[in-house]
Amino acid sequence: MNADPQSPLSEKRRAFLKRFRLLAAPSMIMGGGATYGYSSLIERHRVTVDRHDLRLALGSRAPAKFRAVSLTDFHFDPLFEEEYLAEVVRRTNALKPDIIMLTGDYISATSHKFEEFGQVVGGFQSTCGVFACLGNHDHWHQPSRIQNILVKQGIDVLVNRHTRVPCAGGEVVLTGLQSVWGGRPNWAVASQGLKPDDRTLMLVHEPDYASHLAGEKQIVFQASGHTHGGQIRLPGIGALRLPSWGVKFQAGFYDVDNIKLYVNRGIGTIQYHVRFLCPPEIACFDVVNTDVI
Repeated sequence: MNADPQSPLSEKRRAFLKRFRLLAAPSMIMGGGATYGYSSLIERHRVTVDRHDLRLALGSRAPAKFRAVSLTDFHFDPLFEEEYLAEVVRRTNALKPDIIMLTGDYISATSHKFEEFGQVVGGFQSTCGVFACLGNHDHWHQPSRIQNILVKQGIDVLVNRHTRVPCAGGEVVLTGLQSVWGGRPNWAVASQGLKPDDRTLMLVHEPDYASHLAGEKQIVFQASGHTHGGQIRLPGIGALRLPSWGVKFQAGFYDVDNIKLYVNRGIGTIQYHVRFLCPPEIACFDVVNTDVI
C-alpha cells in the first residue's frame, strides 16, 4: 500500500483525515489521546485469525480438501518489530496449514535489515510449502534482493509464473504475478504450460487487478492485500484513504466474474502506524474442491 493523493475521498473523509493529522502529532508528544493510543499501541498488534470455508472448482487433479493461509503487507521497516513478526509466524504455524500464501509489501522503503525479516519468516511451517508474490513497495526498492532473501529461506517467489504443488494427495496449481503498480504483471507469460483443465489460485498484490483477470476461466481464486483495509475505518464512513489499485475491493470476499477474490487487511502499517476498527489479519481458508466432493 502507499497513500495515493488521487484516490477518491468524500469531503467528510477529507475533513476527518485533516483533523486526524492535526491531532496525531500532539497526542504522541503529550502521551495523551485515548483513541490514538489504542490505535497505535493495541489494535495495531491485535492480530485476528479470520477463518473461512472456501468452496472452489479446482479440477480432478486437485486434492479434495486442504488448508491455505494468506498473509500480506508486513511493512517490516521502519519499525523493525521482530517480536511482533515472530508472534505472527507462531500463530500461523499453529493453524497447521498445508499452503502459506504471502502477497507482498514485505518492506516500506528500505531492505535494510531484511535478512532479519527473512530469518523470522523462514520459520513458517506448512505441509506443502510457502509461496509469495511481490508488492509495489518491494518492486520500488531492490526487488532482486528481497526475492533472493525470501528464496534463501525456502519461500518460492512466483514472478509471472505458476508452479504445481503436490498437496494432500493431489496437486494444487499456484500462480503469482508482479505488482500492478510497481512491476509488470503478465498473465500470458505466467499461464504458459497450464493444461486446459488446470484451475489455479492466483497471488497478486493489488486486488483491483481482479477486474482485468476476470474471464480467465483457469483462475478461480485471487489472494491479494495492498489496501490494509484502509487501516483507519469509521462507522458510516469506512476507509479514510485507499491506494491506487485498491479502491474498488477493500477487504474481505468479492465475486469478480468467475474469480473468488479475497483481500487481506495485512499485518503491518505504513505512513501512520495506527489501526482503528481494522485489525491486522491472518486469513485461514479450509478449501473444499467441489469437482471432487
